[in-house]
Amino acid sequence: MKKCWDTDPNNRPDAIKVEDSIRFLYNSYFGHSLINKDYEIEKQFKEAETYRRNNLSFFKYSQLDTHPQAMYTSRLLNPFTKDLEKYDKSECLACEIIN
Repeated sequence: MKKCWDTDPNNRPDAIKVEDSIRFLYNSYFGHSLINKDYEIEKQFKEAETYRRNNLSFFKYSQLDTHPQAMYTSRLLNPFTKDLEKYDKSECLACEIIN
């Protein structure tokens, strides 16, 4: 409450902070503590992190498997790209090239 009376308006809380304070007091008084909700989220993050650390080697090695028929060769996607070399060293970065 005293923060709202500060002579410097920059030190006064905004409406969101006032609402959060009132909500916190209300929930504390009526026993609807948000701490339990925060604890659940924190617990889920800790469980996920533990799972990730325990299975880290699985994730590393499972990504190395590739399909034997997969094709990983470079090839030209568009026959018109052969002309790109002459535009590659252009100084005009905002120019539009029209054929």
